[in-house]
Order: sequence, then C-alpha cells, then structure tokens
Amino acid sequence: MKFNTKNLFILSSVCFFYILSNFSLVFSEDTLVRAKIGIQINSDDRYSMAKSKDRLKSGDLLRIYVHPEKASFIYVIYSDKKKVSLLNIVEQKNLTSTLVLPSVNEYYQVDGNSSFEIFTIICSPTELSQIDNVVNSGNSYTTWASLEKKMIQKSKITLMEKSATPFAIAGNVRGINKSNANDSFEKKLHIFSGKSFVMKRYEFIVKK
Repeated sequence: MKFNTKNLFILSSVCFFYILSNFSLVFSEDTLVRAKIGIQINSDDRYSMAKSKDRLKSGDLLRIYVHPEKASFIYVIYSDKKKVSLLNIVEQKNLTSTLVLPSVNEYYQVDGNSSFEIFTIICSPTELSQIDNVVNSGNSYTTWASLEKKMIQKSKITLMEKSATPFAIAGNVRGINKSNANDSFEKKLHIFSGKSFVMKRYEFIVKK
C-alpha cells in the first residue's frame, strides 16, 4: 500500500488540533463558574431588573437574587465609595433554592444620604479569605476597590471559554410567602460566568 505523505501530514494536523480544542473545552468547563444574579428595583411599586449602572432615588427599594449553578460561597459587598461592608456571606449547598437578600419579604431601602450605592456579588466554589481580610479589618474603600479591580480581571473569561448552555433553576426561592412578583422576576435572572469565581458589580447613582 502506498502512502501519500502530504495527506498523512494534513490528517495528523487535523487530529492534533481536534484533540487540543477538546482539551481546551474540558479545561474551560472545569474552571467555568456560573450563577444567575439579579437585583430587583421597586420604585413607587414599579418593578424592574437593575442594570450594571442605573439611577436611583431616595426611597427606592432593592432586593438581591443569587442562584449559583454549583455549590458556592456567596459574598455580597456593599460600598458607597466611602465605607465598605460585607452584607452577607453564606455557603450555598442547596441548589434547589435561590438566595434572596435581605429576604423574600423585605428590601434594602435607599436613604439618599450617599451619592453612590454599590453592590458586588461574588460566587466562588471555595472560600475567598482575601475578602474577609480587607472588608472586615476596617480598611478603606480604596483598599477594597483595588482588590475588587484585581478580582474582576482574574475572573474574566475569553470567548473560547464562554458557555452558552443554559442551566435551569429548580425548586423555590429560599423563604416563605413567595409572591407572583418574586416568581416572575426569578425566571428572568441572567446567567453570568467567570473563571474560578463569578463577580457581578452594580454601581447605582442616587439622584438628589
């Protein structure tokens, strides 16, 4: 049997790149972290999904929804560009429920005393001790902002690593007296992805 060396080379190259691409996909899936995240704005009984940068006014109400795809530590950090505080840290193992903050029956209320209301939501399969070290040690907002910027860069993923495959939310919102408004909003939550952990930042400007 006679071999065509040119065709053999082409075939070998195709096989090599096929294996390499599949290895990359497997690697990406292993490191890819996803979560459904959203903030509900209740302004004069008008409900809307918050964008990354929105305008609020004094008296507006906010409710945070987080549903990780896999068991995760969920961090919610609040700041107003002056002070920073850790609103919540919880290890979410029950993937059949959505974490709602402050609760399904309550809201955070904008008091109008600050020009900015900033919420950073993080989902990570492992604990992130650096957050506790910075936020709970009385460090300034500048220190937190620096760490936050580095973490956002670290969690960024490339187009090759993005997965468009949706994941379903099963079960109920954590809590009682789930309303139709909560149920409808939960179904509209967007999927966010990250490398090793997911970060979603909302920076609201408060109208005086």
